[in-house]
Amino acid sequence: MELGTAAIGSLLPKLVELLKQEHDLHKGARKKIRSLSRELESMLAVLRKVGEVPPDQLQELVKLWARDVRELSYDMEDIVDTFLVRVDDGPEPADTHNLRRRLRKKMATIFRRCKHQRKIAGAIRDMDRRVEEVAARRDRYTVDSVIAKLASPVAVDPRLQALYKKTAELVGIEKQNEELVKILSLGDDAHAPDERMKIVSIVGFGGLGKTTLSKAVYDKHKPAFDCGAFVPVGRNPDMKKVLRDILIDFEYMNPNVMILDERQLINELRRLTENKRCLFVIDDIWDKKSWELIQCALQHSNYRSRVVVTTRIFEVATHIGDIYKMQPLSRDDSEILLYSRITDGEDRFLDSLSTEACDKILKKCGGVPLAIITIASLLASKTREDWSKVYNSIGFGDRGNDIVENTRKILSFSYYDLPSHLKACLLYLSLFREEYGIEKNLLIWKWIAEGFIQNEQATTEIELFELGEGYFNELINRSMIQPMELEDSSYVYGCRVHDMVLDLVRALSSEEKFATILDSDGQQKLVGSNARRFAVHGRNVDPQLVDMGLEKVRSFSATQCGNVNVVTSCFQVVRVLTLEDCSVGEACGKHRLQHVGNLHHLRYLGIWNTRIDELPKEVGNLKFLQTLNLSGTGMQQLPECVGMLKQLLCLRINDSITVPAGLIGNLTSLQELKLWPADDVSTRQFVKELGKLRELRILRCTIHVRDESMERDLVESLANLHKIRTLCVLGSALARGITGEEACFVPPRCLGQLCLECFRFSGLPVWINPSLLQNLTHLDVAVHVVQEQDMETLGRLPELCYLKLNSDHTRLVSIRKQATGDLRRCFRKLRFFVAPSSFVRFDLHGCKRDPSMAHSIMMPSLESLVFCVHVQFLKDMDIQPGFGNLIGFEEVASTSLRRVTATIQCEDATAEEVEEVKAALAHAADLHPNRPTLRTEMENQHKMLSTGREKKADCNS
Repeated sequence: MELGTAAIGSLLPKLVELLKQEHDLHKGARKKIRSLSRELESMLAVLRKVGEVPPDQLQELVKLWARDVRELSYDMEDIVDTFLVRVDDGPEPADTHNLRRRLRKKMATIFRRCKHQRKIAGAIRDMDRRVEEVAARRDRYTVDSVIAKLASPVAVDPRLQALYKKTAELVGIEKQNEELVKILSLGDDAHAPDERMKIVSIVGFGGLGKTTLSKAVYDKHKPAFDCGAFVPVGRNPDMKKVLRDILIDFEYMNPNVMILDERQLINELRRLTENKRCLFVIDDIWDKKSWELIQCALQHSNYRSRVVVTTRIFEVATHIGDIYKMQPLSRDDSEILLYSRITDGEDRFLDSLSTEACDKILKKCGGVPLAIITIASLLASKTREDWSKVYNSIGFGDRGNDIVENTRKILSFSYYDLPSHLKACLLYLSLFREEYGIEKNLLIWKWIAEGFIQNEQATTEIELFELGEGYFNELINRSMIQPMELEDSSYVYGCRVHDMVLDLVRALSSEEKFATILDSDGQQKLVGSNARRFAVHGRNVDPQLVDMGLEKVRSFSATQCGNVNVVTSCFQVVRVLTLEDCSVGEACGKHRLQHVGNLHHLRYLGIWNTRIDELPKEVGNLKFLQTLNLSGTGMQQLPECVGMLKQLLCLRINDSITVPAGLIGNLTSLQELKLWPADDVSTRQFVKELGKLRELRILRCTIHVRDESMERDLVESLANLHKIRTLCVLGSALARGITGEEACFVPPRCLGQLCLECFRFSGLPVWINPSLLQNLTHLDVAVHVVQEQDMETLGRLPELCYLKLNSDHTRLVSIRKQATGDLRRCFRKLRFFVAPSSFVRFDLHGCKRDPSMAHSIMMPSLESLVFCVHVQFLKDMDIQPGFGNLIGFEEVASTSLRRVTATIQCEDATAEEVEEVKAALAHAADLHPNRPTLRTEMENQHKMLSTGREKKADCNS
């Protein structure tokens, strides 16, 4: 029902667009458009009420009426869009040499506009008639009498990420963790002489926590192995991608990895794992064939390696090896999980009414963590009086339904509790494959292209994007999607959909004819399908699709498909076209995507990891195009026709590419840009034009600064980006360091992420301060010399989560705070601190002696610390390399610290001194209350002095 809501919500603004004077409609047509708008607004209000009621509680006549409204809205929007495309073909090119030719063109344009206006007038009359018919059926069916509860507004919960980790990763797995470790022989006998590889499969249905358990074991025991990999597989997997993912986890750096076939990938894996002790987790295996191929790659790793496999299918588990059956949570653990999610981990009292409702819900959740987390997220947003209503609405009873069905009911109820604007956004995720990492920004651009994001107060697309970010965060908040965070960066760049949620949204999508999914097994039937969205996964695009009524398809997604050009000529109103790992075929010796220039309704064109040599010049006629993603196409030059796309909001090309002069400067509507200019000429031109993109909010590019002139141009361009939120400029900088005054860069207050590898500052710029950067979460800069005052300044940035300081001329980063300082404000949200060229010491003078500061914590959220230890410098300064000097006194050390990575700089040090440093660091890690994982790396080991006598002689000389 909510799909009709989304369809009308997208149509109404376009009817308003038709009323603008430049379209020159006659009075009767304008009057009918206003009448249509009022009637559709009335239908929208009813649909919103209907959409809040689960389908099994609605009469069939109401469902039929909602379906008619949805289809009518889609058809009306297609008609309006077609008129808006054709009525304005853009300005005619000037021809000063032939007045007669100019007059003929002008008359042809007038005739063409009149013809389109007559057509739209006739279409409006037809739409008015159809709306009257639907409205009459509404009155006959008494749809207005449908009574539905109103969904209460839910604010975005910023605590979700920590809550998710705490509940899903920790609660109730301690016992199972111990059992699995014992089966894997990872305990006291981990170093037994037996060199055979041991394989254990964790089996159980979806949502029990198999992945959580295996991840906990992997994270804890990986440091004891030479290498490791944690790789998801999923149903109908791309095995080349799975094998590549294992190689990538091994930090395999071969640039040709994308073109290796399965045999070559297996050979590379066997070579890398030979005579190494490895820990593998192969997550979510669905069939024996997939496992057998992976086993071919791993069987050479017999040096006491361990493999953990998770699967839902018992038969597959028995085929793999030893079996560990995943059990549901116990009653006590289920209660802890539920209450901790509801009360935010606080030990708050629950009254008897709440406890009774929770007991009923826990009984039917059956110990399934996903079900518990989902319903807890729902209860947390309700009043205690509503908890019993939640239980009754789910439909729980003593009917003996199995656990999976009960869980689906819980998830279904959470879905129907979503606001109407989120339901279509969630169902859109049904187009993606299982275990697929969905990038946040591209997903939001697709939502915008589909018209799912509407707001009467939104006057610009940037406001629509911000609304989309709010939608994304709210879906995370409601546990409908799982956030994906870049490792050691705290940046949520995307999401995954849990299998159980994906099963649910696909079932709902099929029922509502929202989307049709055609996978490699042909599980979906195409006959009679009139879905507005198509997704084809892992198979060639068959010519039979041409006969399936694709002229009404609005979104087409193909993954690992061949022969894509077969269907592109069939689309008439497609808005989103996505190709990933596909083949488009050759024409005239070049790989071209045919017919794309005729897709005049297109808003989103995404071509990823699919070879395209060039785009047709007709692409410049796609006046509605908002997103153009050409990542991994191998295209060598950005075609000049792209410069004609005046409404383009997002442009991504991650290949090194030649950019024609003046092209980027024409795209003044751009809000997101990802570009790697190929040569010095393109780079210089790009730097000069960048300042014209004043709407830009996300910039990711690579610029190698060659001279001071380019540096000045870049600074001037960046200073014009007043709306920038993510600024990441990779590349190389000049050897000299520029001052903050030379940079003349005043960042906007909305700046959230800042990475400037293209500059090397002599000191911390004055504009990096808490008063100017109150929203900064990520900072990555290179500074010649880091002063103590600089660290105090950085410590006061209120939202800073990630800090990386590159400083070749700083050997000691010292952070001093007096006893009177407020430690609670010092790096209060910092989770990751990277100082790869410096030794870090926190020196909190007087804090230990001041009783009032006894429980203060510096960097209370720190999880990962990376630094460099210069052994000779420590000896010269008489600094002991323990955590007591690295991060201050134990009582002020971070209570969240999990990982410490230390690079030991060995130059001019003896082997004994290096070993002393390593031992001191290991001892400090053991003494730390959190016992963080310590990883040490050696640098310049070949420059070590062999003996102490050699060092003494060298010093005397």
